[in-house]
Amino acid sequence: MPPIVAFFNQKGGTAKTTSTLNVGAALAERGRRVLAIDLDPQASLTMALGIDVGALDLSIYDLLSDEELPVAEAILASRIEGLDLIPSHPDLAAAELELLNVLERERRLSDKLGAAQPLPYDYVLIDSPPALNILSINILVAADALVIPIEPHPLSLMVLRRLFDTIGRIRRLNPKLEVIGFLPTKVHHSSRLAADMIDTLREQFPELPLLPIIPLSVKGAESIAEHTSILQYMPRSPLSAAYREVASILEARVGSPAHV
Repeated sequence: MPPIVAFFNQKGGTAKTTSTLNVGAALAERGRRVLAIDLDPQASLTMALGIDVGALDLSIYDLLSDEELPVAEAILASRIEGLDLIPSHPDLAAAELELLNVLERERRLSDKLGAAQPLPYDYVLIDSPPALNILSINILVAADALVIPIEPHPLSLMVLRRLFDTIGRIRRLNPKLEVIGFLPTKVHHSSRLAADMIDTLREQFPELPLLPIIPLSVKGAESIAEHTSILQYMPRSPLSAAYREVASILEARVGSPAHV
């Protein structure tokens, strides 16, 4: 099974989708085969890759709802070579209610991916919803590792304790789960607030690494509007360089069965 890495934070607006897309593109650029899974009912990653949500035949919702449906049938090729996608759909918002009476509902994603062996990928990356719900619990149970995108805002720090409480409880079900580190996003290079937040992260969570800082840049939004990654849109930009560095660290930390 390829390593499963989730970009996870229950707070919205932390650049989970952008980071999933661009780290996936950076890994693909390094010759790795990447499967991205959009587990946000808003389907932001799906739309960012230029996929018409209204025209989808199958999505992650169908995989979670139908025990018999093979994972391979929901996989789509993206515009980025080496990066495939299991898309999301607004119907996914109904999954929480539908899974309430399902036996071992928190393992549905893990069981589904496990039954898909062998997956022909080096990495599985998951874009998570901005919530702590049954979908989020499924992600935490299935994942090998988490990257926590965090923006330079006081509210970002306030919700972290609840997040780590949840991770601690989930480790009873998934003892292999590790946190690779915090990924500071949307960081203005001269922001005093951002510098203070990063210092506070180091003080409050000294055991967790800080990954390369992702600078605030309108170019990131422009690349999404063009339905591609920043690496394709502006390959020599500081934003591209930062995401390439994150991909390199991710490879070093979690490895890949095909390449370690």
